[in-house]
Amino acid sequence: MKRLLFITALGIALIASPLFADEGKDESGKGKEGKQYSEKSYRDHQGGGESYFHQHGYDRLNIPKGHYPPPGECRIWFPNRPAGQQPPPIKCGEPVPPGAWLIQHPNDIPREHVTVTVYEPQRPGIIHAVGEFDIGSGMFIRVILDKHT
Repeated sequence: MKRLLFITALGIALIASPLFADEGKDESGKGKEGKQYSEKSYRDHQGGGESYFHQHGYDRLNIPKGHYPPPGECRIWFPNRPAGQQPPPIKCGEPVPPGAWLIQHPNDIPREHVTVTVYEPQRPGIIHAVGEFDIGSGMFIRVILDKHT
């Protein structure tokens, strides 16, 4: 039953994925700036085509810009909860519940990027993957760590 639910969720995620969006426009309908990649070439360019994030449909984060932690802070994020039901920002270094993500907005990362650390759902304190994302677009930037690639 879990496998059927996973396959159904994956199918829905693929249908609603940005692969069907107009690559030349952002969510407002305006053009995007900078170099453009197709989703496949972007993944290949960034070395993340088989990463945890891409396997689970996180080519882009669906996190409103105002919900990212301020520079120098962190936020625990539960990917299965809406933005309004997430815990507030925390000081980095606090424990992260199994299955949650730790969104970190370090002062030393260029531009407006965050790192997202994914914790194993069944093993407290064990990191599964770490990726870097752009705050403005939510776009995946690169894999920092992935235990299954």
